[in-house]
Amino acid sequence: MLDDQVLVDALIFCDMTTTPDGMPTSARNRVAEIVGRYGADTLVGRFIQRARPEIDAAVARTEMRLAAAGSQPR
Repeated sequence: MLDDQVLVDALIFCDMTTTPDGMPTSARNRVAEIVGRYGADTLVGRFIQRARPEIDAAVARTEMRLAAAGSQPR
């Protein structure tokens, strides 16, 4: 199960720290971009805002793993 969580965290990190055109961004800015594109009151907008704590946690866990491995996040 732990390996599955590491993979899920890494995928969330990759998705939420990259803009739609492939540029680096923060998870905060990525969530704001998604909400701005879809609207705060749409299904996507509501979901991404509700998921924000888990997104932030997954990004933080991945950044800690990268730091422990001696890698630098983008």
